[in-house]
Amino acid sequence: MVTVTFAIKPYLAGYMYVRYGQSLESQSHSNSPSRLPTPIHLSHLTPIYHFLHQLSVPRPQGVSWKETGNITFVLPSPRLGKNPEVYNYFGQASILIIEKEIEVEMKAELYFLLENKFKNGVIYVKSMHEFMEKYDMAESVEEESLMRAFQRWRKKMKE
Repeated sequence: MVTVTFAIKPYLAGYMYVRYGQSLESQSHSNSPSRLPTPIHLSHLTPIYHFLHQLSVPRPQGVSWKETGNITFVLPSPRLGKNPEVYNYFGQASILIIEKEIEVEMKAELYFLLENKFKNGVIYVKSMHEFMEKYDMAESVEEESLMRAFQRWRKKMKE
């Protein structure tokens, strides 16, 4: 199992850990005094799994093996294709692409508020609050900014 750690927006990292059922708590290893984030195992059915597979490159010479960040993934290990032992590096441009895909996934789930409104009669504010609580985002992103993004998307869909 090969893992990779990098930094993304804190609320997106929190979303991913809750979404994929991983603990936000760090796990300590008995042979290491340092604490490492719990890696997220993705199914081959998720788009982010494929982004990780496609965007991984061999580690350039001179780049440190010490990884820091707020999210850790287990790299895809397909039967054919890239070997994660070799292809285990993500440049800043690749990390931005992955971050954007995570944001798209989060917003897609968030925008089901519209469905919740019409099927269950739940108002947008209550649905947004439930979403924020479910993914423990109160400290990392403002509820109002997500609501404004939702309203912009809704306006775009109407046009």
